[in-house]
Amino acid sequence: MLVAILLNIVYKGNMASIFNSEYKDGHKVLIKDRNMLGKVRNTIPSIVSKALYGIQPGKTVFELVKTKSKQKKPKHIIDVSSSSTGNLEMYMNKQGSSIMYLFKGAKSSLQNMFTHAGDGKSSKSDTGDTTTAKELVSLILFEQKLKYGKDASYEFVNKSLPKKLQGFFNDDYYSSAQKQLKLWLSKEKGRFKGPGFVFERQMDDLTKRIYKNGLSIARLNKDNWNPGDIWIVKKDLDFKVYETSTSIKEINMQLVKDYKAGCVASISLKAIGAKQTGRIDYINLSPTKKKEVQFDFTFKECDFTADTFKNAIIWSKSGFGPRMGFKASTSGFGVYLEGRFKGAGSQVGAIDATKIPDEIKKRYGYTIRKGGTPDLKVEGPIALKEMKTMIERHGANKMSNSLSSYKQLVEIYNQAPEFQKQRFCRIVSFMYAWVELPFKKGGNKEFKDLMNWSYSLAKKETSVGGFYVFLGP
Repeated sequence: MLVAILLNIVYKGNMASIFNSEYKDGHKVLIKDRNMLGKVRNTIPSIVSKALYGIQPGKTVFELVKTKSKQKKPKHIIDVSSSSTGNLEMYMNKQGSSIMYLFKGAKSSLQNMFTHAGDGKSSKSDTGDTTTAKELVSLILFEQKLKYGKDASYEFVNKSLPKKLQGFFNDDYYSSAQKQLKLWLSKEKGRFKGPGFVFERQMDDLTKRIYKNGLSIARLNKDNWNPGDIWIVKKDLDFKVYETSTSIKEINMQLVKDYKAGCVASISLKAIGAKQTGRIDYINLSPTKKKEVQFDFTFKECDFTADTFKNAIIWSKSGFGPRMGFKASTSGFGVYLEGRFKGAGSQVGAIDATKIPDEIKKRYGYTIRKGGTPDLKVEGPIALKEMKTMIERHGANKMSNSLSSYKQLVEIYNQAPEFQKQRFCRIVSFMYAWVELPFKKGGNKEFKDLMNWSYSLAKKETSVGGFYVFLGP
């Protein structure tokens, strides 16, 4: 029987103090955003509610100025002290500027106001590096605790990261990794501990011996077979079945067998925010019994970007929903699918877009429009008619919070550039598969069943999916 443990964790761990002597001039910090400030928010209401002093909480990066001779007369003095005694002073420059700030207050107040900011330059374009950094932070904490019985400090993790990734590291990554580890220990307790284990990222070394043959047989990419971001592997593990079997079922059974024996664990990681609930799920642990999902998959609304036709998310009451949209390129019309939880800040997992059309065809006899460039003369009227049907069933405001009527949608469509109209034709076809066809066949019960299937697909809980442990919100 698959297990899902829900833990509402309030776990702060040991954040690295900005007063630590290790952090010299130029070390980057920022004032936490409103959600992270907690009780300290009450001491700096003007900074939080207004962008005073040129500060945007959660965004403005400062550089510490600890050398006395460099601490010039400050342009802004921000006093958050509650008394005149026992207060400290922290001098900082706004990144890229010579403007000096002086923050005054109790050590605990100042410490709780700030978070480490990496290099302050990372962006969405650095997705590969940020993902690697997050996974390595978790890997370091897991290895230090399980292999050596030590709690990895913020400073230790920072030093352990490759130089190129240290600029991405911050308190959020560290806090999330701590929560993931706490979740793991809550269930696994004394397992997978000691010097006899290797801790590595997906397909780094030992796990290549697990993935190579399995992917060839399953004919899936690595994440659609097993999305484990980090692996714990016993050094003397027997790889014979993984490397020689001709059956993906046998390989999957071996993965479960080795996990139960305490020899292998594949762990999929999702960031856990400051106020989020941590959850541990065991996916594909039983090849014969499907895990009972305890989510309300009743239809709630569709979040469709009616101005650009770029994205749509079909939300259920549970907060789960399949997201459909396009990559950054404006020249492609292939729809990308992923499972999302509202407010989670990360996806549940990519949904294999090759399986969706077959499932929709089997269930409803409908062919999703995909591939090539849409012919607007043919597909335009079809997509508009489908959109009209969905709006008539659910209401314009349930299809998009920026829509008030079908007439308004037609006006937006008529004024859109050609490539956006072509995108509209493709994304509406996928929306129609979730928002109209289930209701037409069997009402909300059929919709919930399709959403349940979509959730399982996003989690890789399929007949060919490999066992892994999910740690996330």
